[in-house]
Amino acid sequence: MARCAPFRVRRCHLGRRGSGIDALASLPEITLARATSILTALGAAIGLTSCGTFAPEPHAAAPFHQRTESKDDGDFRVTIAALSREETTRFLGLDLEEKGVQPVWVEIENRTDRAAWYLPIGTDPAYFAPNEVAYMFHHWWAGDRSRRIADHLLTTSIPLEVPARGGVRGFVYTHTGQGAPFVRVELLDDHKLREFRFVARYPGGKWDFQRIDFDALYPASAVRDLDLPGFLAELDMLPCCAADARGRPEADPLNIVLVGSGAELAFPLVQRGWNLTEPVHPGSAWRSVKAFLLGTPYLTSPVSPLHLFGRPQDAALQKPRNDIDQRNHLRIWLAPFTLQGKSVWVGQVSRDIGVRFTTRSWYLTTHKIDPDVDEDRDYLLQDLTLTGFVNRIGLLPGVGEAPRSAPRHNLTGDPYFTDGKRLVMVLDAEPRPMDRVEVIVR
Repeated sequence: MARCAPFRVRRCHLGRRGSGIDALASLPEITLARATSILTALGAAIGLTSCGTFAPEPHAAAPFHQRTESKDDGDFRVTIAALSREETTRFLGLDLEEKGVQPVWVEIENRTDRAAWYLPIGTDPAYFAPNEVAYMFHHWWAGDRSRRIADHLLTTSIPLEVPARGGVRGFVYTHTGQGAPFVRVELLDDHKLREFRFVARYPGGKWDFQRIDFDALYPASAVRDLDLPGFLAELDMLPCCAADARGRPEADPLNIVLVGSGAELAFPLVQRGWNLTEPVHPGSAWRSVKAFLLGTPYLTSPVSPLHLFGRPQDAALQKPRNDIDQRNHLRIWLAPFTLQGKSVWVGQVSRDIGVRFTTRSWYLTTHKIDPDVDEDRDYLLQDLTLTGFVNRIGLLPGVGEAPRSAPRHNLTGDPYFTDGKRLVMVLDAEPRPMDRVEVIVR
């Protein structure tokens, strides 16, 4: 018979000494008082969680309604607003940004005599369903609070059917990195697809491009508008490669030129799954290191600065794959000249195939690029052409050939080889059939 002190785990034997039950002797001694304290604390924690406040404020007069953007085509009026983190916490009662969720408010007014359908997949191809978002905050011991969250998100989400001579309004849940300020609303109306594009006034300055006042980059008198021959001559004068902060032109090759307004560029890229990026700062650097060590995704991880026109890139985008080690990334700079009234963006695109530690950056990590840099240049050509918004393309000299047998090296020591061509793509706001895309030749 076992002989043990009541309510105490101590050295205790069943049968002969030396039996396997002696392993119990290694357990820490837990008194009744300690056990009671632990259970009381655990019960209190569970009680507090289950009764935790979930009290979203009414959003009818919320600040985001004061900065909405609207588009009207005569039959439909569409209004949107992207919420800041603080607004999300106040009016939805949850910190959705922590979960990678960006809520967007959408209102649709239908002036026709037929019903239409809102297609949230056009706003974000991988949008979150309301119950999916609610379950991110679900706890088995907080059943009532979890139910209230699910009910609130369901009742405030936007219905998909837009009735004739009526309207709908509510939230759609998108990803934080994939085009938060660039919102597309697609409606299916009588077998016809209608698209409304918005550049939302997103507060907070979270993204790297938001630090740039593009209207103030160059004096208006300094921006030259060029015809096609003048544009091609100007491209010939560009350096082959980006530089570092000290002006050493030994960074990655400037292998793309994109022509179009900011919206004409942003929407096709977002449509194809490119994400916005955060600026490089201690917080984002630490998240990058953690993602590298844990092998986890970081969809908005910063892109290290390279320089052109005397400054770091004006914007960066990335298309992540399995984890932070693997992504396509794109840097672009607004040029001090235009092509027939359209903005010109000089850029660099490459494919990251891994992450490694380095002493050449203050945050001690860098991506290793695919040495075949033409591969990702051609990837971008495929990616944007498939959107239908490309109207002219060309592969022109400018980078300088570097054969595989004699590669060049970038600033972090990665080798790369290239045929020396630079991809030029001119985009429009309206789609064009692929067989009508013009080819730029020298």
